Amino acid sequence: MMKKTSVPIAKERLEALVVSDRIQCKPEEYEMICKELYKTLSKYMAVAEDEMRINITRSEIHIQLMGEQH
Repeated sequence: MMKKTSVPIAKERLEALVVSDRIQCKPEEYEMICKELYKTLSKYMAVAEDEMRINITRSEIHIQLMGEQH
């Protein structure tokens, strides 16, 4: 696994903060939701955590898989 630079890490943290504010939960709760979604999906398909983009609103959850298409 490649080590991330500080810019992508800061971007992810900011996105988590914005989304958690939008859906009215703590950033830690948002991160837990994302990790659980990853763990669940990885049981059924091969996917790397850094290849997933998760967008959560009050009414929907969108999961986008990045990278190689099969």
